[in-house]
Amino acid sequence: MPGGRPARTVGAMHALVVTYGLRGMSAVEHAELGEQLAPAFAAVPGLLSRTGLENAATGRYGALYLFESEAALQGFIASELYAVSHEHPGLAALAASEFSVTNGGSKT
Repeated sequence: MPGGRPARTVGAMHALVVTYGLRGMSAVEHAELGEQLAPAFAAVPGLLSRTGLENAATGRYGALYLFESEAALQGFIASELYAVSHEHPGLAALAASEFSVTNGGSKT
């Protein structure tokens, strides 16, 4: 805690980090799937950004989603898009974690 102050929530933004491995799908096929789903993700209400994640050395992939509010994040989790993407047979060992966006004193 810089200056002894607790971190504070910045507005009401929330983040979702999703990670997974690939099962029976190549990295190229995974990238093609991402391109196919991009318009659907772009239309998610309250989604401010979606950043793809890749660790080729470990075979883990995923995305960092930033939402304008917790309600927007929860709406996405309840959506058909979330269900379909999380039940995709080409994804393995999927993990999802929700976070509040805080400002711990950093100016970056």
